[in-house]
Amino acid sequence: QKIAPMSLILLTMNNLPTSIFLLMGLLSSLVGGWGGLNQTQTRKIMAYSSIAHLGWMATISSIMTNILIMNLLIYLIMTTSVFFSLIISKSKTIQDTTSTWTLSPTLTIIMMLS
Repeated sequence: QKIAPMSLILLTMNNLPTSIFLLMGLLSSLVGGWGGLNQTQTRKIMAYSSIAHLGWMATISSIMTNILIMNLLIYLIMTTSVFFSLIISKSKTIQDTTSTWTLSPTLTIIMMLS
């Protein structure tokens, strides 16, 4: 979900002006942040989070490529741990995650920190 947009950003960042990337990053961060506010399903929250993070990465691309790649790797590691935690706990909504403490307190702490 992130590799295709990131490859497009990396390929076009030298050909487009910085202001376009900053505007695209701002709009994407706003849409992702506002869209995820009232969601209760974890899939929708993760989708809006992905939109917001793509905006941050577009903004970072105008500053420095090395930081962009480091940010992408950190994002992939964190979302992978969150997805695996949600799969293990079989949580589909925020209300489902409240009952994971009784199943595995360690998993709940890992999800909260991620």
